[in-house]
This record gives sequence, structure tokens and C-alpha cells, in this order.
Amino acid sequence: MFPTLPFHLIGVSHHTAGVEVRERLAFTPAEVSELLAVQRQAGRSGLLLATCNRTELYWSGDHDMEPWFREVARARGADIAGALNRFDGGAAVRHLFTVVAGLDSQILGESEILGQVRRACELARVGGTTSRDMEMIFGAATSAGRRVRRETMIGRHPASVSSAAAGLGLALTGNRSPRLLVLGAGEVAEGVLRSLYEQGASDVTLVNRNPERAAALAGSWGIESRPWVELPALLGSADLFFVSTGASRPCIGTAMLAGVAGQRAGRELVVMDLAVPRNVEPGARAIEGIRLLDLDDLQRLCCPAGDGSISSTAVAQAEQILLEELARLDLAMRGRAIAPRLAELHRVGAEMAQREAAWALSRLDGLSEREQQVVREMAERLVRRVLYPVSRSIRLDEATDDGSQEPLSA
Repeated sequence: MFPTLPFHLIGVSHHTAGVEVRERLAFTPAEVSELLAVQRQAGRSGLLLATCNRTELYWSGDHDMEPWFREVARARGADIAGALNRFDGGAAVRHLFTVVAGLDSQILGESEILGQVRRACELARVGGTTSRDMEMIFGAATSAGRRVRRETMIGRHPASVSSAAAGLGLALTGNRSPRLLVLGAGEVAEGVLRSLYEQGASDVTLVNRNPERAAALAGSWGIESRPWVELPALLGSADLFFVSTGASRPCIGTAMLAGVAGQRAGRELVVMDLAVPRNVEPGARAIEGIRLLDLDDLQRLCCPAGDGSISSTAVAQAEQILLEELARLDLAMRGRAIAPRLAELHRVGAEMAQREAAWALSRLDGLSEREQQVVREMAERLVRRVLYPVSRSIRLDEATDDGSQEPLSA
């Protein structure tokens, strides 16, 4: 499937790199645009998918972008030795399909990846670094991901980092009516608020550096928002603290949490850092009375792949859908590849029909306009009859050449 397709990807994911590496390769949309601008100026294609789970560079063409990706990682202090994944050709396409379907996520079946892929495509499109092949492949992968969620139990029980964190956090507090504090006002924070609401949590407070944004988000969920300066006092009475901001470095320091812990009379505070880069200084793990968890802990403790919330039957159904959609894409790309050859074949055939009709008419005198037209049509029909089996043979050869279905994990 996809023989000799010049489509590639290289990157790191939660499978090969811990959060301490992934956070160094966490790019803001502005940074992604700057990196893609370098590729556009060099005349190369490229799409950068940067999420909490992965940072992957996709490109099409015969150039090799692995050295550039390694240099970017080195410049950001990311030690990616032994952590890099690289796929080429059909293997790269299959990997993308499993990613978009949520089958390669930290939380199996997570629902946020579709939007993340869509935004990555838009950034590349605006930056002028997509190609015809990339647009076709990413469009097909997105359609396949939607179909998986529409036709399997994966879609009926959508998972996300936010929902998994909310469920785990509530379980860890051991308190039937915990006091909950959420820092942030982005997509993950909003997902946490939604999950807490669905699980019946009532004592929830939202904090954000932007008070207007915090008030708007809090109002939509019927909860209270408080200013940033009140955060230490709020932590003194909270049982569970979710942290997810867009900060590029820790905004919750060890000193702050140590001070909070000293005021809690031995009551444990569960802190869940859901951001990449991490928002809480890792040293806070050593503070007595502070239980700090990050995304790697979340995967270890509550990944649905391990607790059976998504059945093996649903995963098998999803993989079958991906195989079908991969085969559909393969046929479409083969058809597009041979289209110029077929067009040229029929152009030559039309010219041949015209020449042969002209030769016949030059040797026949006294024919009426109707009779001359019959000669021309006969020449065209003869050429079409000759070309039809040739065209059909070309299509069949292209469709069956290396068309076997390969495993998704290959």
C-alpha cells in the first residue's frame, strides 16, 4: 500500500519520551509558524503537530528534514537520543491514521486530537507549507478519525486528559465533598470543569491571571472565579488543585507550595499538573503533604487502555475502519497518479482519429456533410475501442500493484 510515496514523519511521543523531554519540544502556535516559515523559505513542505502527547514533524518530498528536527531539539535542550520515531511512506500514513483515531494517545481514544490535527493543518496551510499529497492524506486521516468515533464505542465513550484527570483526582482526595481549585482558562481547564460538572462536583473555584477570561468561563459553568493574588489562600483550604495554563515555565513554585503545606495541619493537597511544559516545579514532589502528579503519572494510574473502559472489540473495529479508509486513500492516490498518463493517452488517440479521418476523406470524392461526419465518428469510435482495454489495464495494474493491506502497527 502506498508504494514509493514520499511522505515522512519524525518526532517524539509519550511512548518514547517522558514529560521532561516533551515539554522542551512544546511549541506555541506562534513558534510553529516561525518554524514553518523557515521551511517555506527553503521551498519545503512541512506540518508540525505539537500536543501534550507528542511533537511530530510531517513532510512530503524527497528532502530529509530529520537533521533539521534534531537541530531544533538540540537548540531547545531536548535530549532525544533514543526517543525519536521515524516513519516513511506507507508506515507514516498508517501512523498518522492511528494518531488521529486516538489509538496512539496517552489516553486511548481521547477526543481532543481531532481538533489539534485540524489546527496544525490550518497553521501549515496559512504558512504555505502544505502540499497536494499532504492535504489529501491529512484530509483522509481526519475523515477516518471521525468515522471511528461515529461507528465504534470509542466515540460513545470519549476520553480526554481532562476527563481522566478529573476522575482520578476526585478518587484520590478520599473526600465526598472536596474543595476543588482549577488554575487556567484554556481548553484543558475547560475540559476539567466540564468533567467535574458531569461527575457532580459542586465546590469548584476558578483562578486565572486574566480576570475577565476567568469570570466568563466560570460563569458558563455556574462557579466562582477568584483573582490570582488569592491563590495561596485558596490553596490553604483546597483538597484538589488542577493546573493547566499556557505558561512556558513553572508558574507554581516549590516555595509557594511549601508555604501552603505548612498551613494545612497535615491535610494532603493533591496537585495535578496537566500542562506541557509543566506548570508546577517538579521539586514540589518532595514536600510533605503535597501529592504532585503530572501527565506521565496520569497515564500510569488511569490510562483507559489498562482499565478496560474501551474494549478490545472497539479497538479492533476501529482498526478495521482504518484499514478500509487507508485502502480508499490508496486507490484515490493511485488514480490521481495515473490521471496524467491516461489524459496523454487519450489526447494522442484523438489526434490519431483526426489524422486517419482526414486521410480517408482526402481519397473519397463527392461525400455529403453527413457522410463525412460518419467517417470522422467511425475513426473516433475505432480509436476509443482500442484505447478502452489499454486504459482499463493501466488502472487495474495500478490498483493491484503492491495493494496488499499491511498491519497498522507496521
